[in-house]
Amino acid sequence: MKKHCLILIAVIIVTGTSCTPSRTFVDTSCPGYKSPDFQKSEITSNGIGIMPVLGGAEKEQFRRPMGDAIYNAFRDKFGIDNVLSTKQVIAILNDNNLTANYTTAINDYSTTGIIPKDMVQKIQEVMGVKYLLYVRLLSDSEASIITTGEYSTVVEVNEIYVQSQVWDCEQGDVVWEGKGGVAVLPEENKDPFIMTADGLAKIIGNEVNIGPCETKKDLIDAVAAAKAGTYLASLTISMAASFLLILLIL
Repeated sequence: MKKHCLILIAVIIVTGTSCTPSRTFVDTSCPGYKSPDFQKSEITSNGIGIMPVLGGAEKEQFRRPMGDAIYNAFRDKFGIDNVLSTKQVIAILNDNNLTANYTTAINDYSTTGIIPKDMVQKIQEVMGVKYLLYVRLLSDSEASIITTGEYSTVVEVNEIYVQSQVWDCEQGDVVWEGKGGVAVLPEENKDPFIMTADGLAKIIGNEVNIGPCETKKDLIDAVAAAKAGTYLASLTISMAASFLLILLIL
């Protein structure tokens, strides 16, 4: 009976290790600019509205989950009473007949880089928040050949990230800029939208170069190392369990 139990345990170990997912992702969130007058605590004190996410090939299956993930991450970090979701922002714009003005303001900003102060001040009046989060969803893909001893393999890394700015409605100016991002191997079984939003919430308001900034080479190497390390550990445990199973059977 005892031998049968040991055999069952060994089988479970072998099966479990073979199904364990690799941790093959790298946090690429990174601050790029911060005004000396802006602190992270200002969001909690004065509130922030999450504007509709731009980019993502303008498809709702990308923009909507990204917006929802950012709202959830910001709500958890700064409090539900201090963050307006994208849905709330849109509803307020519609209710106050500011949709056309908002569209014009976004288009003008994309070409001039100047925030229309009158427009954002109107938004502040009706929304009751001092800050707005401007978000553009982007993605990138890179492949690299990783060599370990005599063995070489092509590692493809997909990165999803949001270029983000915090707009001060009173000043009509950008007070923080950065990106929340995550790079993953295509087979990674994790939600990239949630991971990207969590990365952005973690570093928003930080000083420049305080955060897990990654160059392309560092990114590829880190993901490859994570994959190789996880695979090696899993393989070692699996081989040990298999050896134990063989001994028990014999």
